[in-house]
Amino acid sequence: MKKGLYVSAPTSPLLAPREALARDGFVGPFPRFADEDTIGEIAEFYQDMLDNPPVQPLYQRYSVRDWHLVNDKVRELLTAPELLANLQLATGAESMILWRTKLFEKYPGDGAIDWHQEYGYFDGEEVGGHRPALFPFGSPGEWDWTLWLALTDVSEDDGVMEYVKGSQRSAYPKRMVKLTESGAFVDPRNRIETKEELLSRAADNSLILDIDTRRVYEGVDPRQHSLDELFDILTAHVDQLQAVVTESFELKPGDTRTMPMKAGEYVIFSERCMHRSRASLPGAKMRLAVNARYTLGDTWVYPQRVTGDTFDGSNLDISGHRCVRLFGDRFNPANAYL
Repeated sequence: MKKGLYVSAPTSPLLAPREALARDGFVGPFPRFADEDTIGEIAEFYQDMLDNPPVQPLYQRYSVRDWHLVNDKVRELLTAPELLANLQLATGAESMILWRTKLFEKYPGDGAIDWHQEYGYFDGEEVGGHRPALFPFGSPGEWDWTLWLALTDVSEDDGVMEYVKGSQRSAYPKRMVKLTESGAFVDPRNRIETKEELLSRAADNSLILDIDTRRVYEGVDPRQHSLDELFDILTAHVDQLQAVVTESFELKPGDTRTMPMKAGEYVIFSERCMHRSRASLPGAKMRLAVNARYTLGDTWVYPQRVTGDTFDGSNLDISGHRCVRLFGDRFNPANAYL
């Protein structure tokens, strides 16, 4: 295969990454560039984070976000020259920064994260937030992209990613629902086996991603309730929150593409591209992936900080957050950089 080209589908002609991204809204999978030991070490780092939830030093609470600002190997992986070359090739960006990373895990039996796209400014609407995280400057076209890198092998059974071809050209209708009815909600019943673990994780905010659960069980005597009853109390609390979901839309055969990958492979896609992760079968393997979000260098990241508001749409205190310069020389001076 010629350098700089990738096969968009087994029966398709070769397309340059930029042409594929413009046509489909996604391009990949790109081959693994890091050695297997590095991928394995980072996978173990994130798995241990799930097994023994730590405090994220930047945010002073549990979070699976932005560990690239703490762990050098994660940052080196997601800013590697081979990866940046493909990012620049696919997007055509002259200047770029890395502004967010996040672990995406899928336990055996976990449900789907339903169809969604980011056609706005990352305000946390998927969990009921309303604080824009990004403000673009001077770009009439696309200005932010995601890179989704598999840390474990991902088959069709393990919560595989799926994309709607060409969907980045349209903003799909959305509506408000209870958080528990949204694709952003991952029911912890599939992961928690004891009352002690449930109460502990609720208290340290490691129970439901981006949701404050510290006071859910205030005044509740757990000895008087079964595990199922304690989960019901949690559900009643979360049901008071609202989130945004995509309205149902029609799909014809061939409109989507799933993206099975080997550990270390990755896909680049437009934030505007409609995508989802399918459910993981009960007998599937644990799936780990890290996504990295990149934007043009002149994008204003967390503009609310100039007003003294240091919380984002996911209720994290972003006063210590930093962007990472990647390439180019046009960077927004209002941003905080590593």
